Amino acid sequence: MKKIQIDDCICHSKIKEHLEIRDSILSEIEKSSDGNLEQKDSFYTDSISKLDWNISDKLDRPWVKIFLPVFIKNLEEVITSIGYAKVAIKNVWYQQYLEGDTHGWHIHDDHFTGVYYLEFPNGCSQTEIVSPYNFKAVKIDASEGDFVVFPAHYIHRGLPNASKRKTIISYNFSADGSPIDGKCSLDTNKIKKVNPNISWWCNIEPPQN
Repeated sequence: MKKIQIDDCICHSKIKEHLEIRDSILSEIEKSSDGNLEQKDSFYTDSISKLDWNISDKLDRPWVKIFLPVFIKNLEEVITSIGYAKVAIKNVWYQQYLEGDTHGWHIHDDHFTGVYYLEFPNGCSQTEIVSPYNFKAVKIDASEGDFVVFPAHYIHRGLPNASKRKTIISYNFSADGSPIDGKCSLDTNKIKKVNPNISWWCNIEPPQN
């Protein structure tokens, strides 16, 4: 067996309205009575002081109503850059880390996942992501207000946190291949510039020689 390497990417961008939504989201999180996560065994080492993963599929939570419209608008640029015109968001949840908290190596079960650094003072722990090709780890050099998107099967973790509180928002979403107004949901104009043959997948006439 051999691995064939193809180019891939971790998309790193910024929520332009971060300062407008930050405090409102944190205020709603403060009001919640969500639990913590403590899990230490031969597979996982997790210690997260507060999170709402258990209800991550309920998109009508107060803080999610603030976050999601802004996030979707900012996500459009990222999605277009990797060739999609439409995605379906499945889960959204926050995780709040205090001193010593950590989230061990894990994967997610959708097409894409990522992290929005909602509350991220200098010195907070980074996200580390592993390439499935060569198992080399990349630490994300993020600042507050940044967000990253990457394939959900990439192994990743949140390193042990420093003394300052860190709050991140995570999300899972799938590339939605269903047609939009009867047309392919891939961004075919962008893709055809690189590879004209991909248009066959969408039943679009390929360019004539």
